[in-house]
Amino acid sequence: MTARAILATTIGFLFSVPLFAAPHRKHVDPTGPGAIVLCYHIVESPLDARMEISRDTFRQQLQYIEMTGYNVIPLRHLYEYVTGERTSLPPNAVVITIDDGWRSTYTEAYPELEKRRFPFTVFVYPEIIGKTATALTWNMIREMSDNGADIESHSYTHPFLTRRRNENLDDSAYAKWLERELADSKSILEKHTGKPVEFLAYPYGDYDHFLAHAVGKAGYAAALTCDFGKVVRGSDPLRMKRFVIDKRMDFAVFRHYMGATPMQLAEMTPKPGDVVEPDAAVISARIPNFKSVDPRSVGMALLGGSSLLPYAYDANTGSITLMLNDAITALKGNDHRAVVWATDSKTGKRIEASWTFRLPEDAMPAAVPAVPPGEIAPAAQPASQPATSRVSVVPLTSGAAIVAHTPR
Repeated sequence: MTARAILATTIGFLFSVPLFAAPHRKHVDPTGPGAIVLCYHIVESPLDARMEISRDTFRQQLQYIEMTGYNVIPLRHLYEYVTGERTSLPPNAVVITIDDGWRSTYTEAYPELEKRRFPFTVFVYPEIIGKTATALTWNMIREMSDNGADIESHSYTHPFLTRRRNENLDDSAYAKWLERELADSKSILEKHTGKPVEFLAYPYGDYDHFLAHAVGKAGYAAALTCDFGKVVRGSDPLRMKRFVIDKRMDFAVFRHYMGATPMQLAEMTPKPGDVVEPDAAVISARIPNFKSVDPRSVGMALLGGSSLLPYAYDANTGSITLMLNDAITALKGNDHRAVVWATDSKTGKRIEASWTFRLPEDAMPAAVPAVPPGEIAPAAQPASQPATSRVSVVPLTSGAAIVAHTPR
């Protein structure tokens, strides 16, 4: 019997029996170590009432992830952790996924993710590829795949997949239809990328126990939903949760979804909303309850610049200082956000605070003049490599200790 025949027989059997509740699973602690899975759809274009986000919003979110102590991991690493094959994940782990197959995945998201060396997964439904000017082409998919992007299945035509959504089909017709949606998508993507396809994202997040079982029988190792929540050890690999990012989500909500809980700050310099003088040298704050945080976890970043800036944390006073040096002239725009984060020693949870300030108009660098018609623009300089940080503990004469982070 062929694999397709087995799949069709299995699906037909599943829907010829009464509906029962999903089998009991062992207790899973949703607050335990694990990862946040982000789900994007469209960046900048085409316009969509809900699922599209702006280019600036996407870049701000990636910069926040890059600069504030998160670790982006491949989806496969999370799957291996869930199933017990991998013993641990880095702290504040994040998985980035993009659904559907819109061209903005290649034109907008891919360059930003590649620049930061972030692994990511694209869930594609083959029926859209090459069909419109706003869809990916197979050449784009192959290029991303060849450069490390993980290309996985989003079904064949992106329909609602559950039986209850397809009441117009009898069990036999439904089984054959579902077989095509699951098996054909998998085989077509494998043909074009030359790599195995093992993961599925349920279209519209539509799934139930029987569909999840059929997905496993079709050869998929894991499937992702649109249910909000963290993926932890022991999570059902065929019901892995995600946080769907859409245009209604402001930055504060995004940070909350990323796991940040509020932290108190005092003595912020500059004060929230103030205008910074052009010759300002530092951004600073103090953590009032610093004795309750792990000093090794404390960090600070300034969003809006193009690189990490050095900062120092005094573990005996709770004071943290970020050195601007000459970087103030490289900051883009007038509004900027400083972020301070740490890990609560008792609960192990990430805590975070931020505030915004402004730069004066005359502190902004002059715009690059346009190239006159008929002249050749200077060759673009290679993009700089993403900065990493070096951590060292510097003893002070007073006996305090400063945890210093300097880019390298």
